[in-house]
Amino acid sequence: MSMKVYEVTLGRDGETRTVRVPSETDVQATDAAMPLALPGESVMAVKAVEAYATQDDLDAAPARSQAAELADVTPGAAASRAGTPPFA
Repeated sequence: MSMKVYEVTLGRDGETRTVRVPSETDVQATDAAMPLALPGESVMAVKAVEAYATQDDLDAAPARSQAAELADVTPGAAASRAGTPPFA
């Protein structure tokens, strides 16, 4: 997959604002935008933007994928670091 730019609309109490985040998927774009949300805000819309953006045009870094988040705690990763089989 390739990195795209998404506009994520955050809102609460009838007010909305849009942030721009890089992401490979719209779900990960939501994850990337959530640290920018103010208390009580939720995601109202997510849409890919065709326009090219530079790093200065973006409001957040890409979110890590679930696989990247869990890489250090998977059984295979744990076994490879232990030096011995996990059930020896």
